[in-house]
Amino acid sequence: MTAAARAHRHRTLLPYAAALVALATLGACTGADPGPAVTTPPATSPTTVAKPAPASTTTTPGPTASVDPVIAKIPAAARPETQAGAAAYSTFYFEQLNRSFKTASPELLDGLFEPSCQICVDLRKSSNELKTTSQHHDGDTLKVAFSSATVYNPNQRQVLVRLRQFAVPVVDKDGKQVDTTKAGSGAFVAVLKYTDHWVITDLGRPS
Repeated sequence: MTAAARAHRHRTLLPYAAALVALATLGACTGADPGPAVTTPPATSPTTVAKPAPASTTTTPGPTASVDPVIAKIPAAARPETQAGAAAYSTFYFEQLNRSFKTASPELLDGLFEPSCQICVDLRKSSNELKTTSQHHDGDTLKVAFSSATVYNPNQRQVLVRLRQFAVPVVDKDGKQVDTTKAGSGAFVAVLKYTDHWVITDLGRPS
């Protein structure tokens, strides 16, 4: 990919919204402590009484519940399998996308979408390109203006998301500006499914 092509890709967020142009635990197994042995006095010493050894003061920690690393980064409001939870998750995804561009951290998006969401895959690639070229967005590019679950039933969950995009510099590791994102706005329909947590399976244009 040429430098000019990379620059264009980092200005273009999604092809589905022409108005929106920018770059887009460990469980511990513990065994029971049998405790100190008590010595029984021999039958020939009826007057001798054995004293029990002092109880151990060592406390064995209980097992630690493992935490799913994906669920750990999802806000509490975006975790429930509810309409409000689906809308909150969609907002979180775009906020996380914004963070990944600001910090050139594509791993922030891992586990939040499925491979079937080709746009999501391309956006992660864009963030990864920022990382490999030691560049990042010098400011917030995206802001969710509206998010609401418009379809919510056992078979289908869809969330309408309206975004605003801001013109911010794209800078290199030395802080030198190499490009600028473009301002705009757009709307997207996020298709979600729920297993242990929400994931986006597709992003498209509102009908």
